[in-house]
Amino acid sequence: MDRLNHVPVRPSLLLVDDCTAQRDLYEAVLAPDFDVLTAARGEEGLVLATETHPDAIVLDVMMPGMDGWETCAHIKRNAATAHIPVILLTGTEASDLQAHAAEVGASALLMKPCPADYLCEVIRTTLGEPWRKVVWTEKH
Repeated sequence: MDRLNHVPVRPSLLLVDDCTAQRDLYEAVLAPDFDVLTAARGEEGLVLATETHPDAIVLDVMMPGMDGWETCAHIKRNAATAHIPVILLTGTEASDLQAHAAEVGASALLMKPCPADYLCEVIRTTLGEPWRKVVWTEKH
């Protein structure tokens, strides 16, 4: 008789940041808990989000070319990616940042420098509990 077996699957995360050092640091810290894809530009992140449908996206705001605001807005306007939570990271301080983040559809806005362990907690909270996906497979 076949039975079902649950297999935990790590959530996928797309990390988009033009700063190599910052991207590498966050990737190293997040890799134990998430399958991390990275991109260095907004345009590249947009393509990867559309192709891979990650469980969450961490997006730097200040990038050359398509910045994080524009990238987030594109993600949220696309029916195929609109459901993906986006967490924005910014080093800019302005009074209207939270309102602008909500306007483009971001789930959260964090200030840089953001401790990597705090970023991990925000991602987990954004994904909801339990944050590890479970896939049911047939067990023979």
